[in-house]
Amino acid sequence: MNGRTFPLFQRCLLVLIATASLIGLVGCGPSGYQPIDESKVLFWDRQTTETADLLRDIIAEFNAQHPGLPVEAQYSGGYSDIFRKVSSSIQARRLPAMAVAYESMTIEYAQAGAIVELDPFVADPEIGLDADDLADFFPVVLDTNRYVDAGDKMLSFPFCKSVLMMYYNRTVLGEAGLDAPPATWDEFLAQCRAVKAATGKTPAAVDVDASTVDGMIYSMGGDVVRDGKTLFDTPESLAVFALYETLAKEKLCYQIPPGSYDDRDAFAQDEIAFFFRSSSHRTYVADAMGLTDRWGMARIPQADPAQPRTVLYGPNVCIFRTNPEQERRAWEFVKHFTSPEVNVRWALNSGYLPIRRSAARDPRIQEFWAEWPDNRASYDCLEFARSEPNIAGWQEVRDLIETAVTGVLTGERTAEAAVQELKTKADAVISGYLP
Repeated sequence: MNGRTFPLFQRCLLVLIATASLIGLVGCGPSGYQPIDESKVLFWDRQTTETADLLRDIIAEFNAQHPGLPVEAQYSGGYSDIFRKVSSSIQARRLPAMAVAYESMTIEYAQAGAIVELDPFVADPEIGLDADDLADFFPVVLDTNRYVDAGDKMLSFPFCKSVLMMYYNRTVLGEAGLDAPPATWDEFLAQCRAVKAATGKTPAAVDVDASTVDGMIYSMGGDVVRDGKTLFDTPESLAVFALYETLAKEKLCYQIPPGSYDDRDAFAQDEIAFFFRSSSHRTYVADAMGLTDRWGMARIPQADPAQPRTVLYGPNVCIFRTNPEQERRAWEFVKHFTSPEVNVRWALNSGYLPIRRSAARDPRIQEFWAEWPDNRASYDCLEFARSEPNIAGWQEVRDLIETAVTGVLTGERTAEAAVQELKTKADAVISGYLP
């Protein structure tokens, strides 16, 4: 995912804050934290343009329907910007009521003692979620918000979710005599070679992203962490890096600049056959190419199509320890935002996925699926999508993954050397966070 990186000094800052919390930092309330603004429930977010307007509309409706402290969304930059702001706010002991965050950020907030555990809210008989509500959520979107490093407590709640998908250009494939996208990674490699031979075009553009690598390892039948150790030296992980190595050596792919969307642009101009991105990119490609037979999106290739896997993307919402009134009000909004009706509305207008199974029965979703053949493809992936590790130190591991992939693509490392080095360094990072 783009926009997730944040510098080492910010992570060190939270470690220092956590240490201070453990020795009893004197504060202004039971938690030692205060709200930045006691007159409103501040929500630090990164939504822009149309999605920001939609979020404000949903908040306005919530405020009108639920009297009490008003919720107010404040655009606070990208995810790394929000992380920096929250880190500074923790140091100052003054926090917003809630903010968007990835799991690797949330666990560091938790270690600083700044996060509200959500299990009591979920179980609350008045404002919680009953068994039917909980069963309606896809398990993966809830499970990623439980943190083993925090005793398996729920420390965040799903907000914007999507899955890794393969985008394929039917026009370019047709030029190579291909009439269907690849179902396996072997077929993907064969199709890349066919496109190169028939058209001279570079078949794939690569956005170096740790989440994509995790999703590919999952699709190979592997995993990335088990029992506090990474699994980057396993055959499944090696297969992913070997695929990158082959694509690079045979000039079947090129790496796009970090943070750019050159892959989407090249795809829309029929210059490449494939790129791999979050399902939320569908809206951008549709704007550029229309809902036509020029392109499609499908689950990523698999080692075994009968046992598919992909990776779950997207930020969650953290509620911070400010005061009981703000904490309760923030949870009430989170519950409202993820209610079936609002969740469907958000999904249809934002490009993110509905995270409840009941969405499939909503006439608006059914109409959306009928509009274009591949509109349902990403929703169906939620049944087998897997979340990324939410253990302490994983953000640093993400940086190591991306460095390792870049080394393979540039020819500086062989696939085998890259995975061995990656495992050694990643295990050292994780062990540094263990008690």
